[in-house]
Amino acid sequence: MTDFRKDTPQWLDEAIFYQIMPDRFAREGSSQNEPELVKWDARPGSSGRGGSEFYGGNLRGVCAHLDHIKALGANAVLLTPVNRAPSYHRYDTTDFCQLDPLLGDWRDLECLVSAAHERGIRLVCDIALNHVSHEHPWFKAARSNPQSRERSWFKFAEDGSYQCWWGYHTLPELQLDNPEIQQKLFLGRDNVLSFWLDKGFDGIRLDCANDLTHEICEKIVAAIRPRYPQAAIIGELCTYSVPWLRVLDATQSYFFTDSLKALKSGSITTRQCLNNMQVAYSSGAHRQFQMLSSHDIPRIHSEWGRAPAFLRAARRLQFTMPGIPMLYYGEELAMRGRHDPENRATPDWRLLKNPEISEELKELQKLAELRHNSPELTNGSWQPIFTDGYPDLFAFFRADQANPHCLTLVTWNNSRKKIQPTITVPWGWLFSQLQIEEVFTGRRVTTVAGLVTPTLNAHECAIWQVRDDSKRNYSFFKNRTR
Repeated sequence: MTDFRKDTPQWLDEAIFYQIMPDRFAREGSSQNEPELVKWDARPGSSGRGGSEFYGGNLRGVCAHLDHIKALGANAVLLTPVNRAPSYHRYDTTDFCQLDPLLGDWRDLECLVSAAHERGIRLVCDIALNHVSHEHPWFKAARSNPQSRERSWFKFAEDGSYQCWWGYHTLPELQLDNPEIQQKLFLGRDNVLSFWLDKGFDGIRLDCANDLTHEICEKIVAAIRPRYPQAAIIGELCTYSVPWLRVLDATQSYFFTDSLKALKSGSITTRQCLNNMQVAYSSGAHRQFQMLSSHDIPRIHSEWGRAPAFLRAARRLQFTMPGIPMLYYGEELAMRGRHDPENRATPDWRLLKNPEISEELKELQKLAELRHNSPELTNGSWQPIFTDGYPDLFAFFRADQANPHCLTLVTWNNSRKKIQPTITVPWGWLFSQLQIEEVFTGRRVTTVAGLVTPTLNAHECAIWQVRDDSKRNYSFFKNRTR
């Protein structure tokens, strides 16, 4: 079994994240020295600038929508970088420790932090330590003078070329094994990560964590944890994330959504998808982000908008599987957009009044409420169910070992016909004539001799929980319900 971190901030277990790209989220007032802005509802790339347009979203716009985020059920916000940079996405910083004035000033950030914390919302900022902009003063000094101390902070060839991220010449990579760089970024008293945590952020997302290496990530957490014991260090990964939970507090990878995409495309079977999840989660690796969309992958309504039953099932799995649910801004509005730049469009907040959108909002709110009110869904065990004769059944239990009445059964019939599988309930010897109820439809099924046989409609993903009125009928629960 993997030896996961023991000092991880506990608030991560109850977190539901909402990811925001500030330039594209919402705008309130104007900011300093604004570049030419495109119309808020313009399609990214339509201006002829290849999707690099500035829309003018800012921190005040984020602050103005905190009540919406809270009403959605999210209690943590992940902001893509807010440091000074020449681009709207700001992964190419020119100054790690300066707030981009296009987003607002320090007072705006202070107000955002304060308003978020007043609402019980934590803030996490995204920082790319792996590379900087080619306009960064460090790189300019290194490139112009081979004898400069900054030269060793980058990797140059004899012909003057340099190592850059994914071949983008505008993104020279930092040599993170350099002691001076480590001091500036995370080891020194006035390091970059501490700077932003001192501004009130509750955590850091490390962009391209797999490029940083295990060793560097371990050093980062070891340096930050003593000063900020409740600060979460989250790593973005493009690889299998379980081993990384030994050094990081949580991981943002694409394992969950990639498995579902493979299932939808027919590349794997339902049984294989469940097997994948068993490999990823049965070891206790419960601090992986569950996301269906992000700024780096197509929006889920573009992927599965024409398969609403599959999308609904994916959403219900997102909130009931082990892991940390994350919504990408605009998902609640059924926004579409495939690859960058289409997946980074601005939302039309007027759609919140659209009746169809309202139904999707209600579903999200219900799932968030369910997760917040069910201890087994935040830190309970996970037990997959493999039932003979039903190869298209994706099913599992979430259970709180200390409180067996805190039990959730999820059954997804990923087939075109109605089925009636028989499932063994955990602690089955305790449960006879116990009623469980499907949380969305209200229909009930009764356990018999530790077995339950729910009726599942074609393509239905159902979530079942123990009825409160059932608990009062059994001596096992009497001491809990008096």
